[in-house]
Amino acid sequence: MQSEIEKTEKNIIYNVRFSNLTDLYNYLKSNPPINKNVFTDPSSFKNKESFYGESLEKSIEYCISGYKYDYDNFLKESMLLKNATKEIIENRKVVRSLYNGAPLAPLVAAGVPDCMISCTRDNKSTVRNIYFNLAYPHFITDAQIINRGIITLYLIQTLEERGEIINFHTFDLSFEYDFMYYPKETINIEINLKKPGDLFLDIEKCYFPIRSKEFLRRIMFRVQESIPVKYKDWQNGYGKSANEEQIRSFYNLKPTDIVISNPTEMGIMGHNLYKDTLKVINKIKMNDEFNTEKIKKLIHK
Repeated sequence: MQSEIEKTEKNIIYNVRFSNLTDLYNYLKSNPPINKNVFTDPSSFKNKESFYGESLEKSIEYCISGYKYDYDNFLKESMLLKNATKEIIENRKVVRSLYNGAPLAPLVAAGVPDCMISCTRDNKSTVRNIYFNLAYPHFITDAQIINRGIITLYLIQTLEERGEIINFHTFDLSFEYDFMYYPKETINIEINLKKPGDLFLDIEKCYFPIRSKEFLRRIMFRVQESIPVKYKDWQNGYGKSANEEQIRSFYNLKPTDIVISNPTEMGIMGHNLYKDTLKVINKIKMNDEFNTEKIKKLIHK
């Protein structure tokens, strides 16, 4: 874990960076001191599972053991969505095997023995940057959280299977504001879920951070509670999650970079996965890369 504090004229930025989920796990297992001057009633320990999910202790273990809840259904939905995407020319050679490579979700769901694939790309591979904010407002529902996670992992997996190089950036970017609505303190927690050079995102490993409510409301909240912020407003909601405009500004993103912000801003309502998928595809301006007419047909199945 690396941490640093940046001070500007009006804002203090607390940066915390984890090299991977194991780094995050080790940090939380060390039981870092709680900033009791601000977090007088730490939410990460609260018993209200309907909102926070499973206990902090279990959630920490999920960082290394994996999170299996409803994973089979995710694989099923991923396959249905994948079948609705356009075929494009491959720019890589794919080899399937029993043991070597990365698991391909649709093959796993179908029970195919040689479900591991490895590949090499040529120099024509498209490179995309995807930025995913783990944070979202308190009113976001479980269904919205789940659908955003499934859609994000589906998009990444589909693009990677086409031979594209995906740089996946995951973070919790939140603010507290002064009375003029200027940020007075910023918390930026970054977690590396994909090493540079990895051909594929490890979907099973990333399923917990991207798909569960526990990762924000137990894991990220516990990290926030250890940060030496000063303003006591952090206790009330753990900050305001950054929207797309703020994310693009903070990380100085290019117009072509893809941002996955909170579910409501992405158009995800949580009532129908396929309607939500179409909303996200439209929001990130990728309608020409997916057969949206086929996805529409899934809505009524």
